[in-house]
Amino acid sequence: MVPLTLEEAVPFLRQAYREQRLIPFLGAGFSAPLRLPLWKQLMGWMGEDLGFAPELFEVHGHPPHLAGYFDLESPKRLEGFIREKMAPEFHAPAVEERRKKSLQHQALARCRFRTIYTTNFEHHIEEALRDGGQKVQVLTRFEDFRRPPESDTCQVIKFHGDLSHPDTIVLTESQFFDRFRLEAAPDQRLRSDLLGNVFLFLGYGFGDVNLRYIWYRMNLMLRESLPSGAVLPSEHHSYWAAFETGLVQPRLLQQWHIDVIQLDSGDKSGSVVELLDALRA
Repeated sequence: MVPLTLEEAVPFLRQAYREQRLIPFLGAGFSAPLRLPLWKQLMGWMGEDLGFAPELFEVHGHPPHLAGYFDLESPKRLEGFIREKMAPEFHAPAVEERRKKSLQHQALARCRFRTIYTTNFEHHIEEALRDGGQKVQVLTRFEDFRRPPESDTCQVIKFHGDLSHPDTIVLTESQFFDRFRLEAAPDQRLRSDLLGNVFLFLGYGFGDVNLRYIWYRMNLMLRESLPSGAVLPSEHHSYWAAFETGLVQPRLLQQWHIDVIQLDSGDKSGSVVELLDALRA
C-alpha cells in the first residue's frame, strides 16, 4: 500500500468536507507551533514536586507510570497540579500570542467543521476557532453531551479531557486503561459519528499506541454496524496525514480502513495549511 499524495487525497477529502461529513481528529502535533510543554517537562515538574531530580525521576518509568505514582503518593494532588501548574503553563500569555500567529491554527479557523475531536487538553483549538469568528461548543463531561447542539456552532470534543475540568484529564496509566474501555460519553458520540462520517487525523505519530488502539476498536465498531458480508465503501475510509510515512504503516492501517496521506516533512506547518485550505477550494 503506497501512501497517497496530497493531490491524490484532496478530491476525497473535499467531497466529504462539502457534504459536512469530514471530522478532524487533532493531536499534540497540531499544536507544535505553540511550543507547549512536552511529557518530559510535565514529568520533570512532578518529580521536583516529589523531591526527585527531574532526570532521576524519568528513569523510573514511562510518563503515564510516573503520573500514576505522583497521584498515588499524594491523593488529590494531581488535580491541584493540573489546575495550578499545567493550566497556567499551557495557557500562558506567550502561548496565546503564538496561537494567534500560528498559520495552521488560522487555516483550521478558515474551515467550517461541525465537529472536531482532539486528544489535546489545552484550549487552543477552540480558541483558534473563536479567533476566526466561529461559535464553539466544548464537550468534555457527560452533562456537556446532554445539552442540545447550538446552531451554526462547531462542537469540539475533548477526548482526553479539558484543563478547565481537571477530573477529566487523562494522564496516568490507569486513566488511559479506563479510556480504553471506550464506554464514556465521548466514546458513545464517537460510535454515532463513525457511521456516516470521514475522519482526518492530524498531529499524531504512528507510534501513538493509545490512538492505534482506539482505531482498532473503532474498526470493530464499524464492522459490527455493517450487514453480514458487507464491505465498507471507500468513501467511508478515514485518513491519517503524516510525515515520512514509509510503506509499512500505510499497509497496517489499511486493514482498519485508514488511508495514509504523505505530507511534506520539509515544511510541516506549510503542508498542513495547504491541506486545510485545499478543502475549501
